Amino acid sequence: MSALENVLLLSPRAVPLGGPRGMTVLRTLPARQTSLIGAWCFVDHFGPDDVSAGGGMQVARHPHTGLATVSWLFEGAITHRDSIGSHALVRPGDVDLMVAGYGITHSEFSTLDTTLLHGVQLWYALPDRARFREQEFAVHTPVEQATSTVRVRVGMGAFRAADEDGAVLEDTSPLVTDTALSMAQIELRAGHRLRIDLDPAHEHGMLVDRGAAHLVVGGQESAAARAELAVLPDGADHLELQATGDEDLRVILLGGEPLREDILMWWNFVGRTHEEIAQFRARYQAEIEAEGTLDQAPIASVARERAGLTADAEQFGPFAPHTPAALPAPMLPNGRLRPRGRAGLSKD
Repeated sequence: MSALENVLLLSPRAVPLGGPRGMTVLRTLPARQTSLIGAWCFVDHFGPDDVSAGGGMQVARHPHTGLATVSWLFEGAITHRDSIGSHALVRPGDVDLMVAGYGITHSEFSTLDTTLLHGVQLWYALPDRARFREQEFAVHTPVEQATSTVRVRVGMGAFRAADEDGAVLEDTSPLVTDTALSMAQIELRAGHRLRIDLDPAHEHGMLVDRGAAHLVVGGQESAAARAELAVLPDGADHLELQATGDEDLRVILLGGEPLREDILMWWNFVGRTHEEIAQFRARYQAEIEAEGTLDQAPIASVARERAGLTADAEQFGPFAPHTPAALPAPMLPNGRLRPRGRAGLSKD
């Protein structure tokens, strides 16, 4: 693990999502400079987009391995469906957690009555000890904590802060994760300050959704604008946050214990070796009848052994009939996939 001594400001890049009828998201993680904040390995930020005249979010069935997804909306609604039978409405104020384990498929479509779509989707990598676990889907609606100048919703982990008057905001999410993580939405009125307690043994990052932020952390001052992700220096025990400018500030604060593992990320898969990713891809393609046969694409031996799967099992599960066709996987690159970690993309 490489220690981060200074605030690292990550700028977003635009990424089209879900094919030609999909929407464009702003992605800050993974980045070349770093790929992990704790186990958080992926940060997509979208909207506010007027989807009343367009397609909105239309992401058909697609796979995941070795990770969990966290959906959090500010505006709009999304219908989630997955291969373990979950069918849920993702709404503002809810945290929706889907653990892929050894393999899952799901789809995400904005609802017909959604006119503005605005939110984030996050992934965290499962530690090696848990990455072939059973799949899970859970929804939690955190209670808003508020004072006259700040409002907080704690989606995951624990949070504690004090406003300028010394009023304390504190909450802990009941969601259980395979590695210690935290995630909270903070809304701070323009011109005001908040002191946030940080676990110095964890890594932290802050995504700005709205407004402009001034940060004092670890003896350093920094500024972050809309859609930027500020990765905080290691070892900090508190963050002084101020909403600068005339607009109220809204941020997502992420944290987690160091993963202390390098991972391989490609498309929607997280693994540990190039060969694993290639086998995950081949099996998914065969299960959706897009490429090859099941006999030609056996389940990876590491998945069979550690998840207790039989050779004829559906790694990516059945899916509801009469739903849009699954998204086929892209072709693997010609070169070998390289591991990523706290220090970013490996140079090997």
